[in-house]
Amino acid sequence: MIVEFVVAAGKKEQARSWARVDDGNVAARGEGPPPEPADVTFTGTPADAQALHEGTLDLSVGFMRGQVKMAGDFGALLQFLPLTAGPAPQLAVAEMLPA
Repeated sequence: MIVEFVVAAGKKEQARSWARVDDGNVAARGEGPPPEPADVTFTGTPADAQALHEGTLDLSVGFMRGQVKMAGDFGALLQFLPLTAGPAPQLAVAEMLPA
């Protein structure tokens, strides 16, 4: 599955990154648009991206509050979010965010 992260202020995109997640691990990642269409795309403000990077905002909490928007396959979302949750997540969202 390919997961994409977009940081935008209003309608102006500031940064974009992607990660390929296979079997619960990040198999590849990169800056800019993904090499193929993303299964799930998360969009957040610079402040929300900073909070995700610092670990003060959990991705699933941000999504449920409407702070972090999601587009794409809802089934893929339901597979991805549990990998990022909890005190010791299997995947660190901060490592997938734009630099």
